[in-house]
Amino acid sequence: MTGGNRRHPFLRHRSVRRPLVIAALVLGGTLAACGSETSDDPPRTRTTDSAAPEDDPGDDGWTATSAPPLGPREGSVAATVDGEAVFVGGFSGPPCPPNADCVIPPRNYERDGAAYDPASDAWRSIADAPRPVRPFSSAAVIGDDLFVLADQTLLVWHSRADAWEVVETPQKPGWAALAAAGDRLVLASGSDENGIRPDRVYEPATGAWSTLPEDPFKPAFDRLLTWTPEGLFLTAKEIEPDGGPADPGLVLVAVLPDGADEWRTLPVADQIGAWRMTWTGTHLVDPSLGGADGGEVNNYGRVLPYGGRIDPVTGEWSPLPSPPEESTGGWPVEALRAPVLAVEGWLYDDAAGTWTRLPEPEDAPPDPGPAKWVGDVLVVLGGADWDVPDDPEDWSPENVWSTDAWAYRLG
Repeated sequence: MTGGNRRHPFLRHRSVRRPLVIAALVLGGTLAACGSETSDDPPRTRTTDSAAPEDDPGDDGWTATSAPPLGPREGSVAATVDGEAVFVGGFSGPPCPPNADCVIPPRNYERDGAAYDPASDAWRSIADAPRPVRPFSSAAVIGDDLFVLADQTLLVWHSRADAWEVVETPQKPGWAALAAAGDRLVLASGSDENGIRPDRVYEPATGAWSTLPEDPFKPAFDRLLTWTPEGLFLTAKEIEPDGGPADPGLVLVAVLPDGADEWRTLPVADQIGAWRMTWTGTHLVDPSLGGADGGEVNNYGRVLPYGGRIDPVTGEWSPLPSPPEESTGGWPVEALRAPVLAVEGWLYDDAAGTWTRLPEPEDAPPDPGPAKWVGDVLVVLGGADWDVPDDPEDWSPENVWSTDAWAYRLG
């Protein structure tokens, strides 16, 4: 699956405007990796008469699934492929608690995976990946194929054949991540801090690679590419902003329209996050809660939000509608897929502008594992309980990481 490395206008044909659901490119280091998917049957959520958060979610909606065929681990790649929630790889070695500095032995990176069908409540093992898949590896879905960036190797799992393939890349990916852009795959640099690297585009149908036009923000960091029907959007921040009130590291925005070979710069977004931008079918949204004022030394004079949303047609930025306070949500599952986003213990419906607290399933670990939407069903695999046992020296994969799974069905 290799081809020539050629340069050309990136988007040559219109895609269907509705429905199109593509998750954002999520970058390691500044972000946890996340897959990119499309769906003809997006999840629905209950709406309210008010945009205020719902404190009483009613029926908790959770059920335990049948037993997954995977051992204890953390950080498995999660994706929705052909109507199934797919989980691959992860780390199965000695547990490292949050915010701790631990040595992660690569020998404990796993290759096995499993797929779950919510309609039949059935799990199945899938073929082992040809390379170890480290925790939180970047992934994207094109059609029925799952692409995974396993360290410096690009892999693709053909779901219909249950077979893996190694895809040759024009250069070592370096600090990069994957995103789906219609029927193409983008391999994009996460930061220019260690040198400017071009963003590459791969066409699975032909095996050819090309190069995106250079964007107007280089050099930049926190680079995030998100596909919408209006084109490919880039959000980024200037390298080494002075941190003062006039330059608090606001999010820069540009779009590469369909068929264009030049980026168009859009108004600066009045937010300082944009770490998990995703397409909801209406807006580009970073649902991150809270914000910052710069502290005592470089105070901005106001609190700038981490999250926000951008209208892809007008380029206008707006704050999240009636966002809840930080650390007030329920089970902190993260699954960013339109039109409902699971984030920080809330279900955010961008179409309705509503937030619903996500309850914790009975007997589930406090920290949920990787999760994905499959239609109206949110599937969560495993999670961690750092209080059992009390002594960290007694922690093991078996007593910290759960091997159970849960499904949440929207009402």
